[in-house]
Amino acid sequence: MKFAPAPTALSCPFCRAPITVPIYRVIDALDQPELKARLLTGRLNMFTCPNCHNSGALAAPFLYHDAAKELALIFLPMETGLHNVDQQKIIGQLTQTVMNAVPPEKRKAYLLQPQQFFTLQSLLDRILQADGITPDMIRAQQARVDLLQRLLDARDDATLEAIVRQNDAQIDGQFLQLLNIALASAQADNPPQEFARLSALRNRILDLSTLGQKARSQADALEAFAATPTREKLLDQLILAPDAETREALLTIGRALLDYPFFQALTGKIDAAKAAKNTDEANRLIELRKEILALRDKLDAEAQLAVERRVTVLRELLVSENLDQAVRARASALDDLFLNILSTEMQTAQKAGDAKTYQRLQHIGNTIIRFIQEQQPPEVQFLSALLSAKYPEQTRQLFERNPPALVPEFVQWLEGVAADLREDGRGEAADHLVKAIAQARQLAGTASVG
Repeated sequence: MKFAPAPTALSCPFCRAPITVPIYRVIDALDQPELKARLLTGRLNMFTCPNCHNSGALAAPFLYHDAAKELALIFLPMETGLHNVDQQKIIGQLTQTVMNAVPPEKRKAYLLQPQQFFTLQSLLDRILQADGITPDMIRAQQARVDLLQRLLDARDDATLEAIVRQNDAQIDGQFLQLLNIALASAQADNPPQEFARLSALRNRILDLSTLGQKARSQADALEAFAATPTREKLLDQLILAPDAETREALLTIGRALLDYPFFQALTGKIDAAKAAKNTDEANRLIELRKEILALRDKLDAEAQLAVERRVTVLRELLVSENLDQAVRARASALDDLFLNILSTEMQTAQKAGDAKTYQRLQHIGNTIIRFIQEQQPPEVQFLSALLSAKYPEQTRQLFERNPPALVPEFVQWLEGVAADLREDGRGEAADHLVKAIAQARQLAGTASVG
């Protein structure tokens, strides 16, 4: 069940100007996971005042619902100063809203007795605890949040660099994941300037941190192989790779090349090193061969397990009574591999003349595509519509209906997308986008003059 935000008129806490803010009163963790992500990153019910341009998150009551974990949590912020009677009224209204949205047969007692929280941190701790996050993990995550905030508050590049150097060990994969969540949230909820600022910060962190430099080194190796995806290039990059993670990444995309000629070439290099009496190099290559064989077996086992899991998910969807809900609950498995399996099963059913199974599989595919489209940020949805629209009439209508798409920052982003499309060999799409960008600049100029 999806709950829409309620437009709420209030005064800006910074300049007291009247503003209207869309406030989410109910957060459903299963049907609206993006709202849970915003809540956990402190970006739920964000606003930007059009008068003073300050941003913040409003402390407003809401109900958090997770049917899978039977959680009903009410947030009643202390700063609102609500009396007990008002609190009970809000609890009753929010509980009734959720109860009305839940089918009668799925209503359970926990919905009638929601837990109350008066500080946001205590509510977040309860959510994380239900997700299997320990207090130590919560403290570590809070430390990452604090570090991110310090980096965001850095006055200049020298200060930023000093903070990164001092906290290099704390800038790990989980920290980058937190930063990526903040980026996604900023892209969905904030002006383009905020997304651009976070994006620039992420790039600078990658430049300065040990993890970032390692990630860039791995990216360079992968790009070099992708540019020339041959056995010889794969072998060269494996020999040059600085660490096991890079070698595993190379083998993941180059698994199909690990055949007899590949290992014959590697053995040739070992023999050449032995002939040159370069014992150290020969031993290093022998160990590399053992590592490649072990990684190959590991990747094959993981691939087989991944296929089996997605086949199981497809079987579950085939018999599901509520397909929309079932798709949302299995979102993590709906990747390219799953879609390939789905396509194969559709072809099999069609060849066998099994119209009933084919139609059900087609319905599953359409439901998944619709779900994926709903999860895309507004910018990506607009881009998809722009690429599908006919130039110039339909593209003009899109821009006129979406004035934020005319701001310089968004137009610059579109230019970057056009460059990427051209680099990927999609020249026709790039040309279409370039014409639309020129149209956007013309419309923006007209709007400015008007």
